[in-house]
Amino acid sequence: MKRISWKSLLGLLALITIQISLASERVGNFALLDHEGAYHQLRKYGDSRAVVIISVASRCEENINKLPKYRLLRTTWERQGITLLAIDSATEDDLDDVRRMDELYNFELPILLDDSQLVAESLGLSKAGQVVVLEPNRYQMLYRGGLDIDPLRAQPQLGIEGRPGSSVLAETLSKIVAGDLDSFDEVVTTAAIGCDLAFPARDIHSKNAPDYATEVAPILQARCTNCHTKGGVAPFAMDSYMMVLGWSAMMKEVILTKRMPPAQVDPSINHFTNAGYIKSDEQQTLIHWINAGAPRGESKTDPLTLMESSDSDWRLGEPDYIVEVPAFVVPATGVLDYENVTINLPFQKDLWVKSVQHLPGDRRALHHLLSFIVPADYDQEIIEGENDSYREFLEGYAPGKDTVVTYPENAGVLVPKGSAVQMSLHYTTFGKETLDRTLLGLYFAEKEPEFHYSTYSLSHGGRNLVIPPRVSEHRMSASHVFDEEVMLHGLRPHMHYRGKSMRFSVIYPDGTRDDIINVPDYNFAWQPSYRLSQPMLFPAGSRVVIEGAFDNSQYNLGNPDPDATVRGGAQSWDEMFIGYLSYHKTRKRAEP
Repeated sequence: MKRISWKSLLGLLALITIQISLASERVGNFALLDHEGAYHQLRKYGDSRAVVIISVASRCEENINKLPKYRLLRTTWERQGITLLAIDSATEDDLDDVRRMDELYNFELPILLDDSQLVAESLGLSKAGQVVVLEPNRYQMLYRGGLDIDPLRAQPQLGIEGRPGSSVLAETLSKIVAGDLDSFDEVVTTAAIGCDLAFPARDIHSKNAPDYATEVAPILQARCTNCHTKGGVAPFAMDSYMMVLGWSAMMKEVILTKRMPPAQVDPSINHFTNAGYIKSDEQQTLIHWINAGAPRGESKTDPLTLMESSDSDWRLGEPDYIVEVPAFVVPATGVLDYENVTINLPFQKDLWVKSVQHLPGDRRALHHLLSFIVPADYDQEIIEGENDSYREFLEGYAPGKDTVVTYPENAGVLVPKGSAVQMSLHYTTFGKETLDRTLLGLYFAEKEPEFHYSTYSLSHGGRNLVIPPRVSEHRMSASHVFDEEVMLHGLRPHMHYRGKSMRFSVIYPDGTRDDIINVPDYNFAWQPSYRLSQPMLFPAGSRVVIEGAFDNSQYNLGNPDPDATVRGGAQSWDEMFIGYLSYHKTRKRAEP
């Protein structure tokens, strides 16, 4: 990075002027994780008078030298309703660098991780040390420049030259606090002193826009078309260049706010086979291509038109047995109780299930379901998170979970002779009457597995849930101790509309602690069971802790009523707090 000396600073100060941009500048909504895994989205700071973002870099001495000024800026203005954040967009920095910088110098600010540099580009940042001030409701850029500079009195006898000070940033924030936003028709800018940021991907793509056929389409095929296909769960199919072009503005917005790909997790904690990952360079390719006008390129072939859809909805082919759920008429409007059905199975011997797939009859109406193996004619109602542990959990369906689930090697779920499948189905109306005929496909193991696969629901059951109106961070936690050694393979957070985040961790018997997963931006519409690429071994006595938060504010777009006091319950406008843990004991089953 290029550093600017104080001599250069004096030269800049001699020329410093307040510049006014030619037009009011708007920024797009964006979201980033910080160095501790917390999710930050611009629009969710709507209660703040303004958001101040300071560009930092671990190798920039200018930043480190200005830490006292950053702290003073925070203590001065946070009490007046201004939110302060830092952002690291330096190509040389990774998460370890940022955490080390915070540990060494105690930044006392959330440091947003802008690995793709796309947020820095959108904010017009060019230096570490630069400051921007944003109005989060109007998405308006109010200020871009440097910190205010204290005046220095000349002392010729000591060879010290005087320099003028500046107070433009303080004056800007004072006007914001006073509510004088209408005077900001244009962006206030000043010279910024700091370390230049390099933008290699932007520079390359500005000269040669990414090619649709060879660069863009392969990313879409890898990250998007599993859902964005004809008949898929997504609202449109990415089956041609023209379709992608038409939705390109929306694509940019959902990528920059981390809404897509869905089911995103904190990438710094473990790896999951079915999480919604997208690499920084893939994001750069897509956004820079869209910014360039989404050019078609010279290729005569459109890769998206060549994709072949499967002839069967069953991912592993025809199941060994298909359970037909009784047809259910979902009315056009109204609130529906959970539908509980028990379907006896005809098997005359014990069988082991190896893979499971649910096929919803109408994805618009079936929000989620839970399937259990129970004794035949079992008629006790399932209460999610309370008495479902008395059955053997088979699998569930929820948005984002419409693929096949295969249990780990040498593990399965036992279906004893004389069993039934019991399902708890949650339907929601969408303005049109429909008939749902959901199917459950069972694939059996060829030989008896060594381990019995189980799922434990770690939950308070909702009885002690009371979320006050309009709070944006209502926290809860729960824990469970495994009394035997287990191998953890998967887990799923479950909350309703107000769910905000959930983190799983384990405290081992020796007192050490590991993170398991962090879902920083929980979305009720996407509830996969996250499958660990590398299972985790928990010795007997290990305690699993789940910690989460609810957002009952108006800035939660899924919130049906921010003024409501929310309690635990089965309906979606009530709340739940459950962490599902899927595992098997390491002790092999006793032979029959």
